[in-house]
Amino acid sequence: MAAVGASIVFSGLVALSFVISQIHKILALWEEREKYLARFKKRLLARAAEKIQAPDYAQRQFPDADELAEDYGPLVDQLKQPFTLSQLFEVARQNDLPHPHLSIQRLQEAGILVAQGDGTFTWNR
Repeated sequence: MAAVGASIVFSGLVALSFVISQIHKILALWEEREKYLARFKKRLLARAAEKIQAPDYAQRQFPDADELAEDYGPLVDQLKQPFTLSQLFEVARQNDLPHPHLSIQRLQEAGILVAQGDGTFTWNR
């Protein structure tokens, strides 16, 4: 028990002597805190400015029905009239046309792709 007590007191004295030996650095840091804070704020503002100056990407607009009709017209010519939407979708996927579901919906809304009532569709030019 005496050895544990002596080691606790000795470690406390070592820690205290270390703090006292470094007190001049701590006081210098405290006295010049405004300079260090200003430097830190300047770095934060510079980083924020870098983020703001990043290039903005323009959002692409989905093509209108006329542009879609130009793209899908040659594909529909390959299909036998009337055709199902699954056939049109498959041909669009094979030709790597973007967003076939949205494109087919837009063509239906524009009246270019006309439903026949029995699950088949025709192309209205």
